[in-house]
Amino acid sequence: MSKCENLEQVAEILEDNGPFNPNQTFDTVEQLVDALVDLGNTDKVFVRHDDHLGLKSDLPSDFLATPLAEIDEEKFESEIKAVLDQANIIIPLSKRELSEYDMEEIREDKQSRGDDIDD
Repeated sequence: MSKCENLEQVAEILEDNGPFNPNQTFDTVEQLVDALVDLGNTDKVFVRHDDHLGLKSDLPSDFLATPLAEIDEEKFESEIKAVLDQANIIIPLSKRELSEYDMEEIREDKQSRGDDIDD
């Protein structure tokens, strides 16, 4: 998989008819970031990567409220880079096959949090 180079590419992967959120579209950056963070919180990704946890809180509200179709790439260059950096880690991790080691790590993590390991 090639790296996402803009937010529109991330949206295309995550939204309508994609494997992650079928029948969903994103109007604002915030909706896109929420979906990306949700994907990052899945066991399959979280077992290997948790740097996305502070992503949304680190982004300014005016950036999050911006419609995807109207994003000012110059004004929000560093914010866009932060989202793309996370997307280019989270999306490939979500598409990979879990190893036995990964599954054991997930079980151990769930046990340490008191979650039901049969989920």
